[in-house]
Order: sequence, then structure tokens, then C-alpha cells
Amino acid sequence: MRTGLIGILLSVAVNGAAQTGSWSTLNTAGSARWNALAGAAWAFPADAAASTFNPSLAAGLDRSQVVLSTGRLPSGLRLGHMSAAFRRKAWYAAVGADYLNTGAMPETNELGAVIGSFRFQESRPRVTVARSWAVGDRGAQLLVGTSLRWTLQTASNLVAQALSTDWGATLVADSGRVHAALVLQHAGLSLDPLGATAEPLPTALHAALSRKFRYAPFRVHLAARDLQRWNLAGYEPLRDVRDPLTGQSTYSAPSWANLALRHVAVAVEAELGGRLHAQIGYDFRRQLEMQLPTRRTNSGLSLGFGLKAGKSQFQWSQSVYHVAGRFTQFSYTRSL
Repeated sequence: MRTGLIGILLSVAVNGAAQTGSWSTLNTAGSARWNALAGAAWAFPADAAASTFNPSLAAGLDRSQVVLSTGRLPSGLRLGHMSAAFRRKAWYAAVGADYLNTGAMPETNELGAVIGSFRFQESRPRVTVARSWAVGDRGAQLLVGTSLRWTLQTASNLVAQALSTDWGATLVADSGRVHAALVLQHAGLSLDPLGATAEPLPTALHAALSRKFRYAPFRVHLAARDLQRWNLAGYEPLRDVRDPLTGQSTYSAPSWANLALRHVAVAVEAELGGRLHAQIGYDFRRQLEMQLPTRRTNSGLSLGFGLKAGKSQFQWSQSVYHVAGRFTQFSYTRSL
């Protein structure tokens, strides 16, 4: 079974922008709108699912909502998502869960012989509490929130658990046209490792900015992610060049600009007539890690559109992970 499990984690690591370890799946979550914007919308509370990544955005919603999502990753993992947000006086709350399931996979022994089948599953229920405060006398607001998340992984007879928290703060200014956010994500403990060795959670610090143009129906999103570590580049075999005459290998390390771009994701969202929303985003880290030197690809590109009908909204998105796979997701949002 270990062979199959390693294959799952490696495929998730590729889909999650080359993160490593069994907890790399924690960032595989969210609604179709989040993925359409390439994970750049950390600062704008468009729906209840926004609190999945930035808990303070739960305080930016003006009504109660429920969001349901489903999708299938290129690795074969099926993703399910649910978020619900509510308000009571000055306090805001959100609950939700993310679910991953591989379906039946072959179980093998150390020699590679198939001895049965198993499923890798992960459940992540969470609860969020947030509040907003007025700042100054120009209508600015400060949104602050925190989430508590329990993660359970199962694979055959192996079980892993983790308890983590997210903390977020978002400043809203210029009559709601400008949002600036700072988020600390996945701070917590691995309570029960999937293997013999406990692995740390992927604790990360993110900053984001969102701005809507005053006289145009466009909103621009910019995110600087994983600020806790400068060098996000792992070992890339294509950078290891071997001299055919001497046999000596030389590794060409990424440039400063290359390392800086790995932290950046950008996106643009358009509101067309109030009922139709269109999104396009670009994840530079995914593009740099999934590109092929012999073939042009659209790795890193994401796009989507949403249609609003009364209190309901339907959202579709597609993200290009690499030349061999795309992630397509659907979401349904209902205002209560």
C-alpha cells in the first residue's frame, strides 16, 4: 500500500504547486471562484467560501450564505467543499468542510505485488468567528477573524490527524473599493502522523490587495504568498546540466526574479451587467514549476464565470496545472 500512497502524495504535491509531505493537501480546498482567480483573492469577501482561506472575510458578507462545490483534480482526487456564513449583531460566524477522496486504488506490498485495494480520504471541518470595526471617520473598516480546523486523513489502516488555526485581518477602505489583507495560515500541530515520522503543518504567511476601479466593472486581485520563506524552489532536474565531454554536472539555480515571481498570483474579475461574472487568474509559481522546455503550456492559468439568478449563483472554473491535466470545478451559492 505504501507505493500507492506515495503516488497519491506526489500527485497532490504537483497539483499543489510542488508542496511536499502528507499535509500538502491542506491547500487543496475552496470554491470554484477561488480557483478561477488562481488563489489570488485573499482580500475580497465575494461569498461564504472566502472564509476558507482568510477567516476575517466572514465579516465582510452582508447576508447569510451557503456554498457547495465539487470538482476532480488531475491526480484523480475528488474534491468536495461546503461553506455557510451567518451574522448575529456585530459578530459573524462561518462553518464549513473540505473533503478529498481518491476512490479505490490498488494496495501493494514492499515488492510491488497487488494485495488488495484502499482509499485515501481526507476530511477538514472548520469553524470561523469574525468581527468588524469602524476605523477613522471616512467609513473604513477593519475585519478580524480566526478559524479552527480539524483534519482527518485515512488510508487503509493508517490514520493521521491535525489541529490548526488560521488568523486573518483585512482593511476595507475607499467605500469598499480597496481591500488589503494579511493572513497566517495552518498554525497548529500534527496530532497523529500518517507514517512513522510526524510532519509539520505547512504554516504560511500571505498578504493580498484587491481594488475595484471606480468607473469600470473590473476588480484586480494581487497576492504575495508564502512570505515566511524566500526560496520556494526545490530541486529541479531540468536545471542540472551535464557536460557531455567532462561528465561534470552544473546546477543552474533560479534567478532572483524567478524566486520573487513564485510568491505572486494575480487575477482580474469582471461584473458584466450585475448577473454575469467572469474571472481570469495566473499563478506564477505553478507556471514556473510545471513548464516544459520543449513545449508551450498554459500552466498557471485559471479562468471561470458565474451566473446570478435571484438568490442563487452558479460558478464554473478551470485551472491548468500542467500539460497532462486540468482542474474543473462547479459551485452553487445560495443567499439565505
